[in-house]
Amino acid sequence: MILIADIGGTKSRLALVKKERKNFLNLRVYKSKDFSDIYTLVENYFSEIGVKKKPATAIFAVAGPVVRDCAHLTNLNWKVSVRKLKKLFKFEKSLLINDLVSLAASVLLLKKSEILNIKNGKKLKREPKAFIAPGTGLGEAILVKEKPLTILPTEGGHIFFSPLNEEEFNYLKFLKKKKEELSWEKVLSGKALSYWYEYYFNEVVSPEKITELAKANNPQALRVIKKFFELLGRKVSQLAFYSLPEGGIYIAGGVIQALKDFLKRSEIRETFLNGYFKNEKLKTLLEKFSINIILHPNPVLLGALAILRSQQK
Repeated sequence: MILIADIGGTKSRLALVKKERKNFLNLRVYKSKDFSDIYTLVENYFSEIGVKKKPATAIFAVAGPVVRDCAHLTNLNWKVSVRKLKKLFKFEKSLLINDLVSLAASVLLLKKSEILNIKNGKKLKREPKAFIAPGTGLGEAILVKEKPLTILPTEGGHIFFSPLNEEEFNYLKFLKKKKEELSWEKVLSGKALSYWYEYYFNEVVSPEKITELAKANNPQALRVIKKFFELLGRKVSQLAFYSLPEGGIYIAGGVIQALKDFLKRSEIRETFLNGYFKNEKLKTLLEKFSINIILHPNPVLLGALAILRSQQK
């Protein structure tokens, strides 16, 4: 039995899985901030499921950069150490990886029905593939090769955002007053949805409420959703420029899972594509790449399993 974990800034998912299977056993979802650190979270999980024999192997996909078997979760202020995990839980093998690296690896195990194509591309190569995930933060990664599995983690969500008009310039002023980082993560994430609403209408509304209002065709909420998809299109095009993803672009994350049905609306879809093709000079290049949404509810867990299997071959 193997422990796999997706440790995010808002939610953490833990499950057990048998080596040769893809179905998750004892899957639990927790609010990350209910715990002081990853160690109390894992201990709580084992206690809750009543595990008699702890798994020998564990793999943790975390929302932050991983350096020398240690990680600092960007939006949670947790520090994670492989050495400490092994010592506390007696794991024989413990892996620590970036969550977007794990997300990228999920394509090795995803079914065709778990991928939604939203823009066709030309049939090119299988690689590289580019991944972006708006959630609590904004993650990106590039799958360079499937065999041997080679994935490049990035912290591209922390690149500074460049405004293209007065509205966006003033939004950055709004962020600066809040003493927020002037990065893409603060214009394209769950928290950013609330910020855009507050910026437009001087009212603090949760991302969940904004989504609910937009589904009911509330014009204020729809304005925020349209801005989100315009910016997503622009950010996806940037990812395409520096990865040249002939294997396609893949979008995942909690925010896109909640908002993906809006792409069925022609005006939202058009807004997204207009953002993607904003750089008209390189439109021919951008047309080559397919854009897809990952529908699997737990792709990071799936990818963690794929990485573990690739290392055991």
